[in-house]
Amino acid sequence: MKRNIKFPALVLLIVMVFTSCNKDLLDPTPRTSISDRTAFETRDRIVGQVNGIYAAFKNGQYLGGRYLVYNDIRSDDFLNLQQNGVTGLLTWGHNLTPSTNEVQNLWDAVYAAIGRVNLFLDGMEENKQNILSKNLLTEAEFNQFKGEALALRGLAYFHLSQLYARPFKQGANGLGMVLRLKFVKSGAENDMARSTIGETYQRILTDLNDAEGLLPAVSGNNDVAKVTRIQKSSVAALKSRVYLHMENWDKVIEEANKLVSANAPFTAPSGVSYALAANFESIFRAPYTTSESILSMPMSATELPGTQNGLAHYFSVSKTGMQIGNNEYPINQQSVVWTSTAFPADDFRKTFVEPHTIGGTGYIFLKKYMSFPHTDFVPIIRYAEVLLNLAEAEAMKAWPSTRAVALLNAVYKRSNPSATDLAVADFANRDAFINRLMLERNLEFLGEGIRSMDVTRKLAPFAAKGTVQAVPVTSVAYVWPIPQNELNTNRLIVENP
Repeated sequence: MKRNIKFPALVLLIVMVFTSCNKDLLDPTPRTSISDRTAFETRDRIVGQVNGIYAAFKNGQYLGGRYLVYNDIRSDDFLNLQQNGVTGLLTWGHNLTPSTNEVQNLWDAVYAAIGRVNLFLDGMEENKQNILSKNLLTEAEFNQFKGEALALRGLAYFHLSQLYARPFKQGANGLGMVLRLKFVKSGAENDMARSTIGETYQRILTDLNDAEGLLPAVSGNNDVAKVTRIQKSSVAALKSRVYLHMENWDKVIEEANKLVSANAPFTAPSGVSYALAANFESIFRAPYTTSESILSMPMSATELPGTQNGLAHYFSVSKTGMQIGNNEYPINQQSVVWTSTAFPADDFRKTFVEPHTIGGTGYIFLKKYMSFPHTDFVPIIRYAEVLLNLAEAEAMKAWPSTRAVALLNAVYKRSNPSATDLAVADFANRDAFINRLMLERNLEFLGEGIRSMDVTRKLAPFAAKGTVQAVPVTSVAYVWPIPQNELNTNRLIVENP
């Protein structure tokens, strides 16, 4: 008989988190256990479940750090120094198997987060009449919490599809994800086939669109609540990313225009007052609430990502007086972006590094994540990405595009204020512009979990690095395998070809 080891989140049926209405919903304090029959009988219990959903998403094995790390170290941007299988060596070297720890642990963490969402959504619908009739929540609050949960589920399925499935561009009929939309309460419900990648993306968009319709309009300057909770504006930003992967340029433009003015200086025309931060470093320093921060996962001294999970552990330096990271992944100074002549030597992003000599060899490490203990907020999406998503869509829709170049300039000039503006005439054709745009994205989002997603959505090979050979699109190593745990417990799942 099969064992259902897939969903450790089953215990969440009886374990809930309580919090006061005035307490930060992202800093839950476990207090007791309650039955699912009473989980929706008080406001505190409902709010505690929202708390628990966010806690599951910022688990160190998922958005607390490792998901971003894996998406960065697959590319040629970083070298591996520690040769530690626990900290992504096999991911870096494209040598994964179904039983590799990160393959199994990430899958389990993401599906556990999805399970928590499903548990909450099922309970909200079953208890809706009681919740509203007893004024446990207003209808607006009910819709808001439901919208947040839906958006997070859509984000989770998008994240899974980036590693465990072939890119959308290779064909909508390819194998996608196991779309679990109800909470799995027993092993009998565990067997489920993979949907197509087209169906997966449709589910992602259905969840995000439904969420946007439920969430209230939020406006004003950025603050912790706006940065660390899903709201209407952040859903539009996420949709611009999803449509970019689908190469649906019209929809990228439609979603991004909700957040971007027609002309420079680019700012949000309504909703949260988004704009590029004047100072690049400030984005990655407390309080992590610049005008650029759209969605981040917060950390605190009492709620850390865990051992060997935090971004600083991987990308930051460790030396006498600065033992922040573990010297795991220095920047590969022979990478495509680091050797490019597109950026001046004094581009702030190229100087925003910490040199360190190890074994007689000089290395440089990112300075984005510099807190110890690792309380850096984890950036999920920021305004610079929305601008570059829009720039790419505008150029692909119609070239030449002065707006596309202006959007690129906004991000480029922030780190190079004395540089000459790029102009349409500087690019021989649209392909030349897109190539330059991809370099900008690579340097801008170094260490933020975007690079691998950009490589695969373009069906580009993973470039060679150190002793690791390039990985072509046709290679079985181009995407992650389905984990062994899932193969063992789900009779309907099939492995990636």
